[in-house]
Formats: sequence, C-alpha cells, structure tokens
Amino acid sequence: MALSHATPTANPGTRRNAATAPLRQRQRECDQALTGTARHWLQRLPARRRPYRLCADHPRVANRLAWVWPDAATSALVLDDLLQDRRGGRRGFAPSIVRELRRLRDFNAAQRVERAPEGWWEILGRVTRAW
Repeated sequence: MALSHATPTANPGTRRNAATAPLRQRQRECDQALTGTARHWLQRLPARRRPYRLCADHPRVANRLAWVWPDAATSALVLDDLLQDRRGGRRGFAPSIVRELRRLRDFNAAQRVERAPEGWWEILGRVTRAW
C-alpha cells in the first residue's frame, strides 16, 4: 500500500503541524463491510466474546482484528493500541465497544497463552508416573 493514499486525521479544530499529523489511509469500499475472514473469525469466537457492535459500527477495525487474530502476540498489540490513546486527540470508541474490545483482550490473554514445549525430562517424568 502506498502512502500517497493517506490523509491526515487531525480534527479541524486542533492545530497540528502537517508533517507530524498522524496519517490514515483513505477508506476503501471493502472497509465498510466485514470481509469473509472477519465473518469466519466472528463465528469461531465463543458467543459471549463476539464483538457484534464493533463489527456493525467499525467493520474496518473488525477486519483488522480478524486478520491478525491467528497470532496471539500481534492480536494483543492491536487490541492494546485500540484501547490506549498513544497519539493523543483520539475520540475513542463508544463504551459498549470498549467493553467488547476489553473482553477480546482478556480472552486473548487468558485462552490463547502459548505453552512452552515440554522438555525431555518432563515427558519422561509424565510417562514413568503413568506406569
């Protein structure tokens, strides 16, 4: 993706240097609806974790989450970025969407923890105890 399609997102009421203003890509048609990847991701989530409001109000964000979801570490980074205003001046999400994002973050942290592979001694100890 070329940066030439990016436009500043600064609020008209705030004064920012154009060189330091954050850039956001122009919205495309595919950003206005859920992709097949996002619909599949939504169906695979536990019912109580599904972010329906986020998908309805911000499909671009839901598409991004669905795209990175297979990688737990990247998902955590994206969710943290969505929940924390590091750039300043963001409007933020509605409280209901913030709750959905927090539920996803908690689910990602609790349920998708990758365990370190067992070492030889742990496997041997488990096998010998089974005898």
